[in-house]
Amino acid sequence: MSWFALFGYSALAATLLPGGSEILLAAMLVEQPENAFWLWLIATAGNSLGAYVTFFMGGLLAFRLRHTQNQAIPQKSMRYRLEKMFTLSAQRIDQLHHYGAWLLLLSWVPIIGDGFCLAAGYLGWRKRLCFSLIAIGKAGRYGFFWLWLA
Repeated sequence: MSWFALFGYSALAATLLPGGSEILLAAMLVEQPENAFWLWLIATAGNSLGAYVTFFMGGLLAFRLRHTQNQAIPQKSMRYRLEKMFTLSAQRIDQLHHYGAWLLLLSWVPIIGDGFCLAAGYLGWRKRLCFSLIAIGKAGRYGFFWLWLA
């Protein structure tokens, strides 16, 4: 497999699409142990990029919902369903704000990590801090995986 495939699959695995890049990374680490650092770096960069896409999707969703709130929304429309699906209770929003961007250190956790990235974009948290914490979390995940295989 190519390094480009590792990057692409790692990026897709970090979006809301299902997938796990660990199997491909493990195969490449076994096949190319001399390039372990570069494989770790590529997987981290790809996975972080995918999380950034999810972050921006949350921001775009918030933008769309805020600008369509004043319009009459039919009960069965897709917009209505999205608004109901992504409306968080005040208690959940308070919990997210309480822990803040530090939750993004857990962006590597399957299922809930994508939700944290989406919520961070939706709530408009600072991009630079969020991107740094996402990258640290992803690097730690793949670093632990690399050490576990070594």
